[in-house]
Amino acid sequence: MDSNRDEVLLNRLKLKGRLELGEAMTLLQISESTARRLFSRLEEEGEAIRVHGGIRLPVKNPSEYSFEQVVKTYIEEKDAIGSKACDLLKEGDVLFCDTGTTVLCFCVELARRIKEKPFDIRVYTNSLANFEVLASAVPITLIGGEYRAHRKDFAGYLTELVIGKLHFTKCFLGTDSCDMKRYFATTDFDTARMDEIAIGNSDETIILCDSSKFSASAHVGFASFADIDRLITDSGLPLQKREALERLGLKLLVAEV
Repeated sequence: MDSNRDEVLLNRLKLKGRLELGEAMTLLQISESTARRLFSRLEEEGEAIRVHGGIRLPVKNPSEYSFEQVVKTYIEEKDAIGSKACDLLKEGDVLFCDTGTTVLCFCVELARRIKEKPFDIRVYTNSLANFEVLASAVPITLIGGEYRAHRKDFAGYLTELVIGKLHFTKCFLGTDSCDMKRYFATTDFDTARMDEIAIGNSDETIILCDSSKFSASAHVGFASFADIDRLITDSGLPLQKREALERLGLKLLVAEV
């Protein structure tokens, strides 16, 4: 039994909700018979349910439904962005990772890379999902507070107090929208306040934002373009919008999908 292989597969299953047989074979570089045996064992252990052609996540907690639905959207784009973000890391980095679903994809890729080739890095997060992915791979601190089941994270006064006492070399943040009017926005005040504090305590702020966010709407702004050091998006963003963002002063990285 290969525990690292199992973990890679389960992390991908948590992101997508369902995995086809061929996807598992490609992801793990294993044969069809090995993939089928792995699927069977995961079902026996209660980690997955066999369906025609693959496996899916069991429904364990209805309160997580909203989070899991969001995290499965634009998965290829988010995976590409997460990989591009990992290329920016350096030995000795101290990271803050917020609860964005694209940030979770970054954490999945970070865990995979560190298990292949360990390097010195420390992570702080208020996201239970990020913690579950990274706990076996890196030194990580889960910042507590009031638990928000629909986001699988912690927020509020205690969370803000802790983040305010820390210093990060980089913070990786998601966003619910970028309206091309020089600010990024989220859907609630607690998330906005946490991200504002993290930005103020970080040497470098990196927004991970799939191209769909440029046509989305959210009403609580948490960062102006001037607050951000880099924006990583995917190649689905039209060239005209990329050029407009660069004219507005954003340093843009584009992940090819």
